[in-house]
Amino acid sequence: MRISGQFNRFMHGVVLAQMRSLRYLCIREHRIAIRPFYLSADTLKQLFKVLDFDYPREKDGAPLSYTQLSTADMLAHLAYIETLCAENGIEPEFIKEFEKEIK
Repeated sequence: MRISGQFNRFMHGVVLAQMRSLRYLCIREHRIAIRPFYLSADTLKQLFKVLDFDYPREKDGAPLSYTQLSTADMLAHLAYIETLCAENGIEPEFIKEFEKEIK
């Protein structure tokens, strides 16, 4: 099952927008640090796709588009982004809002 248009908009409009607002992000498994605030949304999105080892790829190694992902693959990628935030001591707003909803 492919992801819905709403989930794709959530990734672009909420998750990537909040990640772009960060001033500093360390990605320990690759031993790099970036400043997402200075990157465009498309650059940041492509960077996350390349750095995520488990992100689905085409035969030539290019990362798949978000719209081609299954729901499970997209949730795994979202978990990767959440893990990056946790490693940097950041709790994104969309996680806080989700916690409020389930209480």
